[in-house]
Amino acid sequence: MTSSPTPDTRFAGQIVLVNGATGALGTATAQTLAARGATLILLGRKLDALERLADDIVERVLPDVPEAARGEPPLIQPVDFSGAAPEDYETLASGIEAEFGRLDLLVHAMGTAGEPAPLAQSDLMKFQESLHVNLTATFALTRNVWSLLEKAASPKVLFYTDRGTEAFGNAYTIAHAGLVQMIRQWAAEAPGTWITGFDPGPVNSRMRHARFPGETVEDRQSPCSVMPELLDWLKSGESGEIKRL
Repeated sequence: MTSSPTPDTRFAGQIVLVNGATGALGTATAQTLAARGATLILLGRKLDALERLADDIVERVLPDVPEAARGEPPLIQPVDFSGAAPEDYETLASGIEAEFGRLDLLVHAMGTAGEPAPLAQSDLMKFQESLHVNLTATFALTRNVWSLLEKAASPKVLFYTDRGTEAFGNAYTIAHAGLVQMIRQWAAEAPGTWITGFDPGPVNSRMRHARFPGETVEDRQSPCSVMPELLDWLKSGESGEIKRL
């Protein structure tokens, strides 16, 4: 008789914050980590989408996790970082501290496609919004939960990054270039925290379609298909480095 494989429960007991949880990559990441024992805090813009994701995890994912390793049902928090004030980040961090006391892993899967236009013709307000959501807001959230990460035994921060394009990427590509530098700088300044980027390449999502409407689904990977590589990177990646598929 062939024995059943040992369940992967490597995230049992860990508190994980997924920022941008209702996007394609955020959803796949949340489901993958919940299936391995994590207790999730899910952030996204739309309450109804967060509720659907949380219900799906409770009904479809958690029952398959061994009871001893199973995380708690996800907590959800709708937030629109395009208009968030400094006190909004502080309130969010305070709530996590009151509920859990620490944060083991922060995943940034949030982003906006912005305006795919030449820089010389870009709209200033759209440029600023894209730069803010894709770069400044992720920095602000990370900074405000940093003290919670420092309370974890092995704190980790993961940014989904994008290698961008040479032309017409507008603020989106500029923001992701900034993310790469921020990751390297933060890793150098805080050697006690593992902080990296993960660039999955073309993944089927609403954002990818908005940026590359001429691509077909066959040109892109499914979000779930990159999860094994992500898990390997979370296990063995080097802080300050960017994994590119």
